[in-house]
Amino acid sequence: MKTPKNMAKHTIALAVAMAVIITVGCSSQPAKSTESANDAAPQQAAEESAQVTWTPDSDCASCHANESASTTDASMGAGIHAQSAQTTCTACHTDESNLAEAHKNMTSGATPKKLNKTCVSPEGCKASGCHDLSNEEMAALTQEVTELTDSKGTQVNPHEVMGLTEGHAEIVCTDCHRMHKENIGPAETCISCHHAGVYECNTCH
Repeated sequence: MKTPKNMAKHTIALAVAMAVIITVGCSSQPAKSTESANDAAPQQAAEESAQVTWTPDSDCASCHANESASTTDASMGAGIHAQSAQTTCTACHTDESNLAEAHKNMTSGATPKKLNKTCVSPEGCKASGCHDLSNEEMAALTQEVTELTDSKGTQVNPHEVMGLTEGHAEIVCTDCHRMHKENIGPAETCISCHHAGVYECNTCH
C-alpha cells in the first residue's frame, strides 16, 4: 500500500516526465511555416514594388486597363481610331520625354499617374496620313455646324475659332474630341469661359 508520501513522490515524478515529453515534442516540431512566411514577405514586397521602366514598346494595358478597354469600344474615339486606322497607343502619345517622366519612379504595384490630355498634340492629330488638313479645310468641314449657337443667335464654327482668334490659342483637338471617354460637345468646352451663354466677348465683365 502506497503511503501519502510515496504517492506525492509518484505524482511529482509523473509531472516531471510529462513536462519533458511535452517540451521535447514541441521543440521537435519544424518551424518551416514561420521561416517560409518570413522569407516570402520580402520577396513578395520586392515583386509588388518592382521598378517600371517605360519604353515605346511597353504594354500599356498592363497598367492602363480602362484606356486599353476603350480601344475596343466603337463608341469611343480611341476605339474608332484603333478599328479604322489600326492605331496603337504610341501613334497618338508621341511625346516620349513626357511619357518617360510620367513613369519615373513608378512601380508595378503603384496606381498609374493620369497623363495630361495635351500629351496628344494638335500636330500629332494633323500628321501626315491622319487629319492632315489645313485650318481652312478643317473649318470648311464644320461650316454648317449649328451646335455652337448662343442665346443671342450668334453661330460659331468650332474649327474657325480654334487656335485662330485671341483667347483661343490654347484650345487643342482633345478639348472636344476625347479618346478614352465619351465625347463632350464643343459647347461644354466653350462654357468654361463663355459661362453666360454668350459667345460675344466683353459682354459679362
